[in-house]
Amino acid sequence: MSSVVRTMWLRAFWRVLQLFAHLLVGAVLTLALARRNADGSYRYRPDVVHWWHGRACRILGIHVDVSGTLPDGAALLVANHVSWLDIPVLGSAGPIAFLSKAEVRDWPVMGWLAAAAGTHFIARGSGEASSVGERMGNHLQARGCLALFPEGTTTDGRQVKPFYPRLLGAAVTAGVPVVPVALRYHRDGALDPIAPFVGEETLASHLRRTLCARRFDVQVVFGAALDPSRFDRRSLARRAHDEVVVALARLGGDGETHQAGD
Repeated sequence: MSSVVRTMWLRAFWRVLQLFAHLLVGAVLTLALARRNADGSYRYRPDVVHWWHGRACRILGIHVDVSGTLPDGAALLVANHVSWLDIPVLGSAGPIAFLSKAEVRDWPVMGWLAAAAGTHFIARGSGEASSVGERMGNHLQARGCLALFPEGTTTDGRQVKPFYPRLLGAAVTAGVPVVPVALRYHRDGALDPIAPFVGEETLASHLRRTLCARRFDVQVVFGAALDPSRFDRRSLARRAHDEVVVALARLGGDGETHQAGD
């Protein structure tokens, strides 16, 4: 075994130990601090969740460069989606809750921690967008920033797929701004080939590659807030999408403009 391979596997082993300990800390903090509401959601400490995401990024060797300003108050953040790494990356930037696919809720330990951290879940094709949108609106009115990935899937970072507008209606209901957020993972001046979690790759396979990688560099750009009262949902989604495309182009990415989806 070469010294490079040996170093890679030692790095992965050390990170596994650190992540296990970090998950244990998260579980203890959840048991100590999180409380269930009558509707089954959790009352949680956004500052603790913010710390937990930041620590996870440091363990994984993720270096986050933030430009722009995270809103000081309630806002709906809409970002392009590259990987499951987007969650700790954005979470490390501030006290942000997330909308996630329903499958995450069934993940061992992580699903429970995500729910306790204020995550809202939606099942694809379930027809529950209206009820989820209502819960999101309530969250925005009461708790602050909530992030979603309106492409509905991940990409390799070379394009930005259409933003589906339906759930952006939560910002209209809550009367809070929509903030476009651009995420770009890069390595040696080019787009990072390891960070994207796309295609048929399994989570276990991608996690293994992530643990072995020396480091990740990611740029996060918070754009100017959009007033949802000035747009209908479709035009709001299109404007947010275009703002993300422009931000990625400025960072050196090659996002492509598409028509917003339904």
